[in-house]
Amino acid sequence: MSGPDPREEEAEARVRAVHEHWSERTEAKDLEGLMRHIADDVVSYEHDAPLQYVGRDRVREVCRQGLESAPGTVTWEVPDMRVLIRDDLAVVWGLNRMTAREADGTVSESWSRGTRVLRRRDGEWTMVHQHVSYPYDARTGEARTDLSP
Repeated sequence: MSGPDPREEEAEARVRAVHEHWSERTEAKDLEGLMRHIADDVVSYEHDAPLQYVGRDRVREVCRQGLESAPGTVTWEVPDMRVLIRDDLAVVWGLNRMTAREADGTVSESWSRGTRVLRRRDGEWTMVHQHVSYPYDARTGEARTDLSP
């Protein structure tokens, strides 16, 4: 029986480092830093309309609006993140925890579902696809942003 493949362990550590970078840059409200690991040809399914955002510029605008929506600190994390890597493709999923400090000092929290696909191009991991969503109430059709694990 052989142990874990060191190449896969290194690749997973690098993918997790990309997520840590996104978390740090979110808290710093550093839009350019957030965009570092986003591919030019990314396709993102965000929480709100339209159905998809195609291209880095469109995703950059969504990120900008998100960072500017809260006057205080914004945090983002995936506490129970799962990572699966095959060659130059990584699939990452888990529940996203977002917090935002409001002007009056209160902190709002929301949880959503997230899946990200990254490709290793020229040795660098970049996100080529993201899907984030809230569950919805089938009776009302309304998004359930009040749920937590």
